[in-house]
Amino acid sequence: MTFEPISFTDKLGRSILIRAYESAKDREALVEMYANYDPEDRSLGLPPVGRVAIERWIKYLEEKGFSIVAEHEGKIVGHLAIVEDESNKDTVDLAIYLARNYQNQGIGTEMVRAIIEYCKKICYKKITLVTDRLNWRAIRVYRKCGFQTVLASYELYMELPLKP
Repeated sequence: MTFEPISFTDKLGRSILIRAYESAKDREALVEMYANYDPEDRSLGLPPVGRVAIERWIKYLEEKGFSIVAEHEGKIVGHLAIVEDESNKDTVDLAIYLARNYQNQGIGTEMVRAIIEYCKKICYKKITLVTDRLNWRAIRVYRKCGFQTVLASYELYMELPLKP
């Protein structure tokens, strides 16, 4: 199943392209995005810190999951990955990260909506995620896209059942 690219204009009028991540073409740019990621925007230890850890994490996501990126003027500014739950093949876990200058502009919402539609086409039954319970901006995006909280502790566990 191919991911159809999406072009849209963010709240600042920037032209954004959301497309499938291509390892050979995008890996170095994605490593660079994470190497420059604002420490205050890290949540639950992710993305990892340091080039070696970032490269190892991206390699894991390439092998185990599927990723999309948000691109502005040829630069990767956002990354969303889904990884199949090893104990339940009908479920994927979601993680999304946006460079600070691209947060709060509608990009994350567009990326989450796009991956929801992709997951429906693949016939997954549910998308789950974990976020810091104080990450209000992300929680607002997830709720806007239909996710519900299933467990709240230090982290917030959310899920979205998918209807075919």
